[in-house]
Amino acid sequence: MHPYLRYALRYIHSRFVTGRPIILTHALTHRCNSRCRICDIWRSPPNGAEMTTPEVEAMLDDAWRQNFVAYVALGGEPMLRRDTPDILAYAKGRGFYTSLITNGTRLAEEAPRLVESADLIWVSLDHDSPYHDEMRGLDGAYEGAVAGLREVHRLGGRARINCVLSAMNPDAPEKMARLAAKLGVRIAYDPMEVFPGNEEHTLTPETRRAAFKKVRRLKERGYPILNSYEFIQQQLSPRRYSCSQPRVFLKVEEDGGIHPFWCPSAGDANWSLRRQGLAEILASPEWRSFAELAKGCSRCNNSSTYECSTFYDAQRFAANFYKPKNPYFRFIEEFGYR
Repeated sequence: MHPYLRYALRYIHSRFVTGRPIILTHALTHRCNSRCRICDIWRSPPNGAEMTTPEVEAMLDDAWRQNFVAYVALGGEPMLRRDTPDILAYAKGRGFYTSLITNGTRLAEEAPRLVESADLIWVSLDHDSPYHDEMRGLDGAYEGAVAGLREVHRLGGRARINCVLSAMNPDAPEKMARLAAKLGVRIAYDPMEVFPGNEEHTLTPETRRAAFKKVRRLKERGYPILNSYEFIQQQLSPRRYSCSQPRVFLKVEEDGGIHPFWCPSAGDANWSLRRQGLAEILASPEWRSFAELAKGCSRCNNSSTYECSTFYDAQRFAANFYKPKNPYFRFIEEFGYR
């Protein structure tokens, strides 16, 4: 069976039968070589209990049995673990669509292995100059990320840029769109997530609207922008939507702890793969209760939450599916292919 048909069948089973997530995101480590002003991961010391390679492989075996489709390796900086390419290769061999989210500083040297094991590589890049180094608190971050993108492209791999917009880079939309076009890759924009300690860098409603008006104009002009028009409109004029994150994503922490992905409403989740299997966790009353709670929530502004919720919403899906230029087909094509 063609892998994309298999993914589609698994999604249909999840969407209409089980209501369980299909994308497994895994923080392989909380260690990070960046000191980003807008991020708080590096501010907390690693707990020293990272899952071992055999534990990760056992988790992937379990996830495949539980109908998961995709595996996303992230951090911290996942490339600080030398076994990350091997883990991605194992996941790909198991049948998963594999993705890596990285700051790109070690991408060029590992590109030969990664293009074989990762179907898609996301590189975090927030400016088209070494000013990116200042934002990320890491000398050489810009040059490393650009070199990594070029090497992946040269080797025939699939790479994408994720650009986080904040008060530090309101000029980034056009500059980064031009850089993406120059490098031959696509780009997605996200507003900065706000947490205690980084509020000074957040976009005001006015600056966020101005930035995403630029993103919309750039997309209309043909720049390789991944964000859907619906997501861009959400940034310009927010409206309520029904969150589907718990039905699409599951996040595993470095120590095997499980949390809903990108969720400020989850509370103190207390699931762990070192104590329970995925089937037990996803069948638990606590998980089902959270999934129901999320249905009425629209707090998050990030693209992963909004885009997946739009896909999951049956009414919106039906309305968009029969448009002459089906936005979902285009979205899948742009995310999954070069």
